[in-house]
Amino acid sequence: MASQLLIMVASRCLCGGKPMRPSGSRAWAIFLFITCWVFFFIAEVCLLVASVRNGYHTKYLSDPSHSCQKVRKGIFGAGAAFVVLTGIVSELYYVSYSKANDGQPSYDRDTGIRMGSL
Repeated sequence: MASQLLIMVASRCLCGGKPMRPSGSRAWAIFLFITCWVFFFIAEVCLLVASVRNGYHTKYLSDPSHSCQKVRKGIFGAGAAFVVLTGIVSELYYVSYSKANDGQPSYDRDTGIRMGSL
């Protein structure tokens, strides 16, 4: 959660600051921004579901009438995998955002400093 917050504050969530210049980097930044939030949401849901089921399992462990349902390790594993993927996609997003935001306007007609006659 902290890394997601840090990346979004650093990039101003694509909604603040100067506009990005049109390029492939801008398209990648927008795509990775959306992908980053989707992966983050999936990771949070997986970890939340696994922890709720695990808490329910440990709360009623002493009750003999309760069926013993164990939380599959796959739920925690999927959550952890999506956390790692979120981190990777966040870094790629920030790199693409920086490339798209870094461009200065080019001065094709300007040949440099003109010297006056001496």
